[in-house]
Amino acid sequence: MFALVGRSIESLYQVARGLKTVFKHTVRPPITKNFPDDMPDLPGHFRGRLALAVNPQTSEHLCISCLQCERVCPDKCIQITSHKSPETNKPELIEFKIDHGLCMFCGLCTEVCPTSCIINTNDFEMADYTRESLVYDLKRLTLSQDESAHYFAKKELPMPKPKPPKPAAKPAAPAAAAKPAEDKPEAKPEVKAEAKPQDLPAAPAPESPKKEEQ
Repeated sequence: MFALVGRSIESLYQVARGLKTVFKHTVRPPITKNFPDDMPDLPGHFRGRLALAVNPQTSEHLCISCLQCERVCPDKCIQITSHKSPETNKPELIEFKIDHGLCMFCGLCTEVCPTSCIINTNDFEMADYTRESLVYDLKRLTLSQDESAHYFAKKELPMPKPKPPKPAAKPAAPAAAAKPAEDKPEAKPEVKAEAKPQDLPAAPAPESPKKEEQ
């Protein structure tokens, strides 16, 4: 009997606690937001969609094709294509692809990047209908100059140094002026010396016929 009364009182106490929480939030202003019209203010270290930043001052691409992000990626979702520039003799970026369907947003690629090119943005709405559309190429990954300046300021990243200018192409060597052909003396025809009679071997003298003996 006393046990039953004790359980009843405990139950009423828990109900009262729940009602207290309800009444407390009734008089408070709502904390929900009108998403997506009112986007949340995410912190700078939020690990959202990956992107490639440009120099906020010169708008030049910051990727130097060092392949460090591709090597450190545990999911192997980064693929970089580059070639050796004949002008600077350094790697030059051709294509950059990231498969966000494989990415686990660990942020390792952003930590090893020496130029702060690859960064995590605050974009988290990446749902799509096919897996192929989750593969972002260089054009979709590259941010604009204003977007790059926004993230550099929000993440407090140091401003990148401008790349050294490419060496000017060497001018082609001027064609050598054609020298006038020198007047060469006409070659005289060779005259063969005729053999002189004295130089010729003497012909043997004819033998005189012997007289018959009488």
